[in-house]
Amino acid sequence: MLNLSRNQTAIVNAPIDKAIQVLASAGSGKTRVLTERVRFILGKTKKEGVIALTFTNKAAEEMQARLADDEQIEDRAWIATIHSVAQRVLEKYGHTIGLPSELHIYDRDKDRMEVFLQSLREDGVDIDEYLNIQDTREQKNRERNLQKYMDWFSSIKRDLLTDEDIAEKYTDNPKELKIFQDYQQALINSGGIDFDDILVYAHKILLRNEWIANIYRSQYKHICVDEAQDLNKAQYEFIKVLCGDTIKSLLMVGDPDQMIYGFNGSSTDYLCIHFISDFSPIPFVLKENYRSAKAVIHAANKLKPNSQKEHEYALDGGITIEAFDTEQSEADWIVSTIKHLLELKTHNDIEGDISLDKMVVIARNRFVFSKLEPALKSNAIPYSLRKGERQTEPSSLFGKVLDYAVRIKLNPRDWVDGKKLCSLLDIEVPVDWVDGDLLAKWSKEVKDGQLSHAPLYANLLDSINQLDSSNPNIRKFVRSFEGQLSDLAGSELGDSEMIEELKLSMNELQEFSQCWTKFKSKSLGDTLMAFRTAMALGQLADQSTEKGLMLSTVHTMKGLEKDIVFLMGMCEGVFPDYRAKSPKEIEEERNNAFVAVTRAKRWLYVSYPKQRMMPWGETKSQIESRLVKAIRE
Repeated sequence: MLNLSRNQTAIVNAPIDKAIQVLASAGSGKTRVLTERVRFILGKTKKEGVIALTFTNKAAEEMQARLADDEQIEDRAWIATIHSVAQRVLEKYGHTIGLPSELHIYDRDKDRMEVFLQSLREDGVDIDEYLNIQDTREQKNRERNLQKYMDWFSSIKRDLLTDEDIAEKYTDNPKELKIFQDYQQALINSGGIDFDDILVYAHKILLRNEWIANIYRSQYKHICVDEAQDLNKAQYEFIKVLCGDTIKSLLMVGDPDQMIYGFNGSSTDYLCIHFISDFSPIPFVLKENYRSAKAVIHAANKLKPNSQKEHEYALDGGITIEAFDTEQSEADWIVSTIKHLLELKTHNDIEGDISLDKMVVIARNRFVFSKLEPALKSNAIPYSLRKGERQTEPSSLFGKVLDYAVRIKLNPRDWVDGKKLCSLLDIEVPVDWVDGDLLAKWSKEVKDGQLSHAPLYANLLDSINQLDSSNPNIRKFVRSFEGQLSDLAGSELGDSEMIEELKLSMNELQEFSQCWTKFKSKSLGDTLMAFRTAMALGQLADQSTEKGLMLSTVHTMKGLEKDIVFLMGMCEGVFPDYRAKSPKEIEEERNNAFVAVTRAKRWLYVSYPKQRMMPWGETKSQIESRLVKAIRE
């Protein structure tokens, strides 16, 4: 066992037939405790399995890496995100609640919106006329109204509302239930579900079929949950139904001060109230921050009093707070400070050389970086904006055709991606979507059409159509198109624009290949459908492409740490966000600031501009964020 503190050891060695609640502050070693608890359970039992539920795939991979030296892990521990576990339940037993097999996950918000618009059209609503107006401001208002429906659909699912609940809750407008039902039916008709459906349907399967739940309970006697402060109702109820009356060994680890997903229905109530009333757990508290320097811990305690304790060997560290006249001067200061730190090369507070990969610039939202990015470029400082785990849509024509065609092969009813593919290839959209031989037909149409490099795209459609869905030879497929793209590049030497397009195509083909390699190395399956699902669940996201200085929003930085943190744009209305009005929303903004501050291991730089340029060109005065004032006090 790793060198643990007395409090950490007490949690790891606690009785394995009891529920345990751990309130663990930032830097207190919760991942280590969770990992060693899994190891302890496996050592104390002979055959009993453990499910460790995480909120991100990165956290799951980190746990797996820490436990890689334990031979029992592969057979007895299932370490994955809640959605990944729920998706497995759905894939195996979805038929028990009347779902078609191999449902496609609509992982892009704009695709979900298109399904919604189609459901309105089928109900006789002329939604296209509603959106097709000249007044751009009114058009945006109407688009926002539609987005409110999409957000409402998600909240219904996160709260596990039944049709009866919806009808009762919206008695003043009975049409609301039908709008929701039509959207759900439109998803199923297109052979798909959205991300929120994964938990809703998996919960329904386990709740309605005790025999299925017992299959999991007989194999997995222990459940550990990371980041439990961020649970919403659907997630908590899924965990609860997974346990049933049988599983008592439920460990939940979380920090109420780091609950920052309220917009997703998350609430600390599930960790701090419902868990206690439902499972009567043994309570533990971890406050000692082993990660951060004294200055950082002091700032964190200003935001959240008495949340952190200094470790006896903590370094002093440092915190700097600066105000600037403009956003540009703030950006220039950050750049000059970074250059100065790099010139220092070493410092007693920093282990090893001071480098860009030991720094991060954090902001409340990505628009705050608008002046910083050009400043970094002009000073030749490499940087990358940290992304979430969901796949980004390809940007080359080749990459898009590859992506959409794979989706169509797996789900010929997927008219959403089918229409996009037809538009790209300039071919006629089918009247209906029941024909399973669409790719072969489209390949012939493209070959006979006027599309630039038509043979390439006709061959691409045909090759995808010919893939064996149960065990596709992706390496052979990739090698073939690497050759075809290289040959085309050699014949287009005089066309620089086309060369760039082919280069981008090659890069996106290689990214596809790398995703497949990662899919196989993680033993996530063999089929093309399993591969597509793993991509939709973010299990194949590659963060290794993030080079140089990291720029990150607070939410994408969760769970990470850096020696040096710059927290910029700290104006009232930006951080806290201008939409945060209620005490609950303001408290969550304070949580966001607490998370941002505690990402720093050694040095923290906080800054804000005294005026900002609005999108419409007006300059507006700014005042210091109340969160900065709290740190100053």
